[in-house]
Amino acid sequence: MSFFAVIDIAEMLKYLLLGIIQGITEVLPISSSGHVELAKLLLHLQVDEGVLFLILVNSGSLVVFLVYFAQDLFRLIRSFFLFILRPQTRNEHRENFHFCLKIVVASIPAALVGLLLSDWFDEMLLRYGGLLSGIGLMFTATVLLTSGFRGFSRRNDIISYRDALFIGLCQGIAPVPGVSRSGMTMIGSLHRGVKLESSLRFAFMLYIPASAGAMLLYVKKMFSEGTGLPSSEYLLYYAVAFLAALLFTALAFRWIRPIFRNGRLKYFGYYCMAAGLVSIALFLMK
Repeated sequence: MSFFAVIDIAEMLKYLLLGIIQGITEVLPISSSGHVELAKLLLHLQVDEGVLFLILVNSGSLVVFLVYFAQDLFRLIRSFFLFILRPQTRNEHRENFHFCLKIVVASIPAALVGLLLSDWFDEMLLRYGGLLSGIGLMFTATVLLTSGFRGFSRRNDIISYRDALFIGLCQGIAPVPGVSRSGMTMIGSLHRGVKLESSLRFAFMLYIPASAGAMLLYVKKMFSEGTGLPSSEYLLYYAVAFLAALLFTALAFRWIRPIFRNGRLKYFGYYCMAAGLVSIALFLMK
């Protein structure tokens, strides 16, 4: 029997769909975890999201940001070590060094939540996925709607340590199913009076250590559970999901600026409110 003879087109489309959902919802302020749960309920998907699958689709989104911010990352890492190792160059590298420290400060809340509560979140998702995701989506909707109807005060290019901590606390809520990480960090940054471009840069560079940390937890889980490789056809499905996540993350990232610049947050708020209500209703009817 040939390799292509064992491919299940319906199964492949299922993983393609989940990759598209991951890519779009990781960037737009509508929650990737909430939409995965909603897709399962709407389409009756019995998706066993193996640890390897989670690593692959998350790495698809991560690759996009690593490529997009490659020059920034190289410059920041170089400045960080030169500031420490060559004291005579500290004035030149001071701003980038402190930017790196602000990323670390902002990453701490989400890291603590991930380390302390990741197993609890996994268990609750298995038992009450649709319900929790629906509540989380409605919370996201409330934040988007209240933010969309008010102006943001001052506009600074520089992010202070207090700003970084506030943005980090906003990201710390994001592990709750249905709560949008990108939405919380972007709105947190804008509420602190940071300009849009600086907010985008900080929020999505902050995604890099958050995503890398989550992947490390997945890898640790994979080794602790002794998870083996899936069959060859499922490796193909996973590859399809990875490529879909990569492509649609890149597309969504192109859309995010005009969404925030033109004040269209309220439309995403209405959408998240409707999606949350649907998720809760489907869970209760299940």
